[in-house]
Amino acid sequence: MTELWTSFVGFLAIVFTLLVQYFGGSVGLAIITLSSSIRVALMPLSLRMAHRANVQQEILQRIQPKIEQIKEKYKLKPELVTQETFKLYRQHGYSPLGGVSFIALLVQLPIFAGLYSVIRNGIGLCSRFLWIADLAKPDIILTLIIGLLTLITSFVAPQLSHQSKNFSFILPTIITLVFVWQLSSGLGLYWAASSFVGIAQNFILRKNLRK
Repeated sequence: MTELWTSFVGFLAIVFTLLVQYFGGSVGLAIITLSSSIRVALMPLSLRMAHRANVQQEILQRIQPKIEQIKEKYKLKPELVTQETFKLYRQHGYSPLGGVSFIALLVQLPIFAGLYSVIRNGIGLCSRFLWIADLAKPDIILTLIIGLLTLITSFVAPQLSHQSKNFSFILPTIITLVFVWQLSSGLGLYWAASSFVGIAQNFILRKNLRK
């Protein structure tokens, strides 16, 4: 398993190096190209996951009143609450763990982890890109841009309730700003490129859900 992981990361590192050479030594362009290309390649799987998640959310909202009735009816018998709730889930096709979506997520995680590792190790000291003097250090402007992209991603994401949508604007943006500020600008570029693709993905998802 370790050898397979090493080979995979090595392959991504070769691709990354070739991109840097292709772009005349621009590490920044290589990061953006590699991260966005992988995200686009995985978009069909990501869209399937997102669509299933929205369907599952709709089912959960639809059966929520029945869940509350079960809790009230068997409030003195917690084991029956669990049994009846899962029985209700099976009747309506709801999966708390996400089923296929959960498996698909596990498939994607190693890919992004490998990409993260390659970019982290491939950022040279004092590599410049646009206004960023050193891709190995954090950049406040890039951090704010990523925060804005996160906000837009949350805004265009399909939501089923006004309340959850308002909440989804705030928390992901705050967490992103705090986390990204600790990262090098090179990894920030990776995050920004991925966010751009994520915004496009959410627009496609909203269009498909309307159909």
